[in-house]
Amino acid sequence: MPDSKDRIRESGPDLVRSIACFFVVGAHFYLNMGYYDEPMAGTKMFVMTALRWLFVTAVPLFFMLTGYFKKNKTANRGHYMALIPLTVSYVVISVAKMILYNRLYGKIYGIREMFVNLGNYQIAWYMGLYLCVFLLIPFLNKAWYALDKREQNILLATLAFLCTIYPVWNYVAPSYFIGIYPVLFYFLGIAVRDRKIRPNRWILAAVLVATVAVEAFISMKFTSTGVFDWNLISTADGTYGTLFISICTVCIFLMFYDVTIRSKPIAKILAAISSVSFEIYLFAGAYDAIIYQYLKRYVTGCVNAFWWFFVTVPLSFLCAFISSLVFRWIVRSVMRLINKERI
Repeated sequence: MPDSKDRIRESGPDLVRSIACFFVVGAHFYLNMGYYDEPMAGTKMFVMTALRWLFVTAVPLFFMLTGYFKKNKTANRGHYMALIPLTVSYVVISVAKMILYNRLYGKIYGIREMFVNLGNYQIAWYMGLYLCVFLLIPFLNKAWYALDKREQNILLATLAFLCTIYPVWNYVAPSYFIGIYPVLFYFLGIAVRDRKIRPNRWILAAVLVATVAVEAFISMKFTSTGVFDWNLISTADGTYGTLFISICTVCIFLMFYDVTIRSKPIAKILAAISSVSFEIYLFAGAYDAIIYQYLKRYVTGCVNAFWWFFVTVPLSFLCAFISSLVFRWIVRSVMRLINKERI
């Protein structure tokens, strides 16, 4: 019989978070290997473009998970204290990354530049976005549960309209509100948790594959510049809330959030990845800098590096995962020593 921890721990959300973590590292491949400057032509480019759109779902998946797990949080001390470990990880790992970048690329960050980049989140932009949502969570929860089910559905439909229609139809829904997409996905996460939504997985998979294929086709067929066009079916700042990304995100989440992993070793690995997902995001940028600096000495261009994706991305992910576990162990050890000193 499983112990209490096994009964409480849900393997499905751990799987979703692990997928999202891998997608983050996968998306970095495109940034580092010059994808956005390459001609949109050829079978390899089509496959990479479809995968690129798939990987973009990482950020909204994280916000759906946030809503899924934090739907009962209130404005109390415990909620805000949860920011401390996130902030420690952000500051320590980001400083280490900036020191590494100075060694790899020459002096970029002095002391002043380090403080500036920590303050404006340029070294890890997601931290700034998540912090803002984190501060709103208790009040988003109150707003959601103040509504009946019909009103909740209307709210979701309204947010979907405001966040996802632009730029598909920018004359009807201008871009003023696309930046509030984290709120849409947060509420979607709550709705899934409360309503136990379970559509047919095969239908979800078919919709997912069809959607990324359509995105790749449109991106290649209708580009006005010959290279990836950020404003074709997305925007540089609002990609994560657009229509196609929202469809893909919901499909992935609903496919996996209630999966039961019966293999204990796999379930433990997924739980470990999930527990250090933020640190993986931070560390991955450092390993990307090292890995792709060496790869670009021998391979030029994203298309030429097509098969290297299956080497570099898993390698960066694995290194970031191991480093995150070691970092978490060090932090816990230091905290235990501090607590002993207090006693």
